[in-house]
Amino acid sequence: MNLVKVKPKFQVTIPANLRKGTNLQEGDFMEAVRIDEGILFKFKLVVDRNTIVDRIASTLMEARESREDKIRSEDEIMEDTSRKFLHHAANVMHEGSIGLQCLDISGTNRRHLS
Repeated sequence: MNLVKVKPKFQVTIPANLRKGTNLQEGDFMEAVRIDEGILFKFKLVVDRNTIVDRIASTLMEARESREDKIRSEDEIMEDTSRKFLHHAANVMHEGSIGLQCLDISGTNRRHLS
């Protein structure tokens, strides 16, 4: 069991054994969600909206239908597009861009994104 103490301004320290393997770094953003058992913190990636829109537009402009696309389902193409979007978003975060758009990456292995 990991106990944390609520400090002034309701700050808490996440125990080291819980942080290990998460790639959580000082300054990262997390979403706090109230659940029946307490409060759940979920990883959030914050990116500059204008930068990511420009990168997505650029990627879409360069996109060409391939032979492979003709045999793939729409869901497969959308999944691939989403994966590329998250990769671009992670690059923006790595470059230090900060904005107001949050991406839920709680189901994604963050180590592969950074």
